[in-house]
Amino acid sequence: MKKSVVIMASVLGSIAVLLAAGVGVDWYFKSAHTPKRPAPLTAAQAKALQVNLPQTVTNLKGSGLIQFAVTLQAANAATKNELTDLQADVQDSINQTMRQFTPDELRTTQGYETLKNAIKTNVNDILPQGSVSQVYLSQVVVQ
Repeated sequence: MKKSVVIMASVLGSIAVLLAAGVGVDWYFKSAHTPKRPAPLTAAQAKALQVNLPQTVTNLKGSGLIQFAVTLQAANAATKNELTDLQADVQDSINQTMRQFTPDELRTTQGYETLKNAIKTNVNDILPQGSVSQVYLSQVVVQ
């Protein structure tokens, strides 16, 4: 009888130790290997990573014109260099993207946001390693 109590206590003790070890390992991997989010950029840092493209006029789908200026927010300095080096490709991609939209689409908030997301996606596809985090359109005139 005493032997079975000792065996049961040993088994329960072993289970408790294994459970504690499992919780400890889980905590270690969750805390030590959780990716850290980068600190948000200050206004000066963000401005330093912006690439301003010249004002452009292009045709829209169907009939119509759009006059606009684009500012691209680079994720880091290396991306800014890529954007500068590939500026002709980037501008061509943006013009091609603009030609996929009608004037009526660009007069709505949803169409405008869709355009900005399409530009961001297409520019990021051009970049070998970097990425654009935001697209700003200014001086937009749709005719």
